[in-house]
Amino acid sequence: MHHLTLFRDDRYYASFPAVATLADGTVAVLFRRARDQRWFARALGLTDQTGLMSVDHVDSRSQHVLLRLDGRTLAPLAEPEVLPPDGEAADQDANLLALPDGRLLLTGFSWYPLAPRLADAIHAAGGPLVGTAEDSGLFLFWGGYARLGDATARSWTPHGFLPPLPGQPDLLAGVRPHHGGALRGRAVLLPDGGVLQAVYAGGAHGKRGSHLYRADPDGAGGYAWRALGPIAHDAAGQGCLVEPALLRTRNGLLLAFHRTAGMGDQLALGISPDEGLTWRPWRLTTVVGHPFDPLPLPDGRVFLVYGYRHAPYGIRARVFDPDTQRPEDGTELVLRDDGPGPDLGYPWATALTDGRVLVVYYFAGEDGIRRIDATVVNALP
Repeated sequence: MHHLTLFRDDRYYASFPAVATLADGTVAVLFRRARDQRWFARALGLTDQTGLMSVDHVDSRSQHVLLRLDGRTLAPLAEPEVLPPDGEAADQDANLLALPDGRLLLTGFSWYPLAPRLADAIHAAGGPLVGTAEDSGLFLFWGGYARLGDATARSWTPHGFLPPLPGQPDLLAGVRPHHGGALRGRAVLLPDGGVLQAVYAGGAHGKRGSHLYRADPDGAGGYAWRALGPIAHDAAGQGCLVEPALLRTRNGLLLAFHRTAGMGDQLALGISPDEGLTWRPWRLTTVVGHPFDPLPLPDGRVFLVYGYRHAPYGIRARVFDPDTQRPEDGTELVLRDDGPGPDLGYPWATALTDGRVLVVYYFAGEDGIRRIDATVVNALP
């Protein structure tokens, strides 16, 4: 096992990566890159002033950046490429799924930045919830979307926003519906060619629980999306179930791995026996992480990787058989425990063509610059 730094730039906050192995064996790493305005403070010698050296997760210039790697050496094949952005909103988390025809499905969500005076007027008029990012201003949740990339990941369709989420009020009544929800988590392919993707929305701050969408080929090279229904919610209102990632087992069970808030950072697990049409009551596990990515392995087991935002900060994983074991039955593997603080993680894993597993995530050194790192796992237990 060894670690690599894939991207680092003093003027950018790099985070929330996803990774996929392409049909030709190359590796595509997609991550969110935003301005890190602290470089101004450093240049002016203001680094000792309280508050000037913090960063947050919202920025009006946030964008998706693609990095191609050689599948054997993991060396970059080209300079990082910025994907064509939405003209109105800023891209946030990215999710990747390799489709049977070699194309890539990219799902994500975006923020709409607001001028302060407009935000005040929206609030006064009883409009939608306006988020506040201390270092980057005011914003609205703009919607979840899907895009398709060709087999080389060089050409991408425009942002196609998901259908409205049932039960959610319009962002702007009669003008802009609530398009899907926020997305962070692996989608799954179904035997009939459909795709399932989970989102999170609803309740306090728009993040109370999870919902399921299904996409089916539309006959014209694209996919038609529809909402299937809720996955898991905390009816007691004590916490949030967010950032759900999906896994389909060999026996046909659909599992949803949720990061939680207000529940000790423990994994919440949902199980569906019928491709997401119905869900058993979710349960809280003893696995602590933030959030989770379940990589299916060729032998039917799952490599579950997650950030660990408690000292010692780092990246951890478990290997278990989802048809016969619980996630907590897998022995915990510490991939890294050298993080300087809790702002790290969001790992995503892919199997390389030679059997190794590549885990990508965001990390930071003592300098506080968030970067995209990777761990190569040569053999699994």
